[in-house]
Amino acid sequence: MSYRIRGFSLVDSLVVLVVVMIGIALSMVVMKHQRREHRHPRQSSQLRGIHSALVLFSQGNNTYYPGFNTLGKTDGDITVEGRFKALLDDNYFTGEYIISPSETKTALTQMGVMPTTANYSYALLNLADESSPRMAEWRDTSNSESVVVSDRAITNGKEGAIRSVHTNPRKDQTQWHGEVAYNDNHVTFEATHDRLDTQYGDASFVHDNLFDTQGASLIYSGNDKIIDPGK
Repeated sequence: MSYRIRGFSLVDSLVVLVVVMIGIALSMVVMKHQRREHRHPRQSSQLRGIHSALVLFSQGNNTYYPGFNTLGKTDGDITVEGRFKALLDDNYFTGEYIISPSETKTALTQMGVMPTTANYSYALLNLADESSPRMAEWRDTSNSESVVVSDRAITNGKEGAIRSVHTNPRKDQTQWHGEVAYNDNHVTFEATHDRLDTQYGDASFVHDNLFDTQGASLIYSGNDKIIDPGK
């Protein structure tokens, strides 16, 4: 008895190739998702650590965070860079700790050097307006509704369009996802920047926008730059 051995046809080969390519594509999506999921716990831990450093600093400063004196008044350098420098110089954390796992930046290893936006990833509470109710939260209050540290906003084309280090929307579109740390040391990953309900001192904000000049108002550089121009 003889048997015919049927070879692969061109159609069979194409089907196998398509199946393999689909499998590779799905694997890449899964791996990308796993890498992203791995970064979030690490980033949450870093934001909690930054807030913990603020609290530790406040224990020797009458409950106030860097940039305030013991009377709760702005004193010295209230810029984001100046406040990070105060914490770095007193060894509350290393230069690597203020760089997001989602970014590649240069960690400062030498004390006494003023950091720039090339050395850190996070935004701090805006202290530029001394009449703002948010000033009441730049101290150890354990307020679960006041954001004091967050991922920054990066401009994305036209004025008002922003993104974060976690998103890559089309130019001129807004898509911000990011980590925010509250004054009671809990951290959340938020899907948007303008739907948080917050409280600063006696003032409450519904659908607060983290990156405008009201409410939380998180700044990325200097003492009043809210959105990173991304240049």
